[in-house]
Amino acid sequence: MRRKTETRRLQFVMAAGELFLHHGFAAVTMESIAEKAASSKVTLYNYFSSKDALFEAYVVEVGKGLVERLLDAPANSHTLTDTLHRLGISYLELVTTPEIVALNRLIIGEAGRFPELARLFYEMGPKKTLSHISEVMSGLMEEKLICQGDVRTLSVHFKALCEAGIVERILWGIDPVPTEASGLAASVASATQAFIRLYANL
Repeated sequence: MRRKTETRRLQFVMAAGELFLHHGFAAVTMESIAEKAASSKVTLYNYFSSKDALFEAYVVEVGKGLVERLLDAPANSHTLTDTLHRLGISYLELVTTPEIVALNRLIIGEAGRFPELARLFYEMGPKKTLSHISEVMSGLMEEKLICQGDVRTLSVHFKALCEAGIVERILWGIDPVPTEASGLAASVASATQAFIRLYANL
C-alpha cells in the first residue's frame, strides 16, 4: 500500500514538473496536473495543497542524489587537485542536467510575476548546493590544504570558476548539454588550476 501511495505521489510530481516546464507556472492549474497524471483533482489535493507545494517537490525530485553527491568529492580523493576536480565535475553535472537547465529558464521567466517561486527554487536548489560546496571547502581548510578565509566566498568563487564559459551558453541554448562527464572535464580542470593558484597552501 505504501509503495502504491509513493508511486501516485511521484506521478503527480512529474506530471506537474512537465507541465511547468512546457507551459510556465502561471498557465498550469491543479486540474490540468490531475488530468496529466490520469487522476482526479480530489486525489491530487489529498497529496498536495497547492502548485507551490508541487513545484517544491519537483525541484527536490530533480536534484535528488545529485546535490548530495557534492559531499562525496573528498571521499576517495588523495590530493587537493583530485578533491576539487571531483567536486567540480559533480557540480557541473548537476547544473547542466537538462531538467535543471529547464528549471533555471523557467525561474528566469517567471521571477517577475512570482518572486516567491524564485525564492523557493533558491532555497531548495542553489542555496543547498552552495551549502554542500561550503562543507567540502570547510574540510579542506581544516586539513590546511587551502587558505583560511570566508568559506562562502571561496565556495562562490569555485562555483563561478567551474561555470565560466559553459553554463551560460547552455542556459541560453547556444551549446548543447554535454552527454558525458568528459565534456565538462576541461572546464573543471581550468577552474581547479585557477582556484589552487588563488587559495592553495603551497
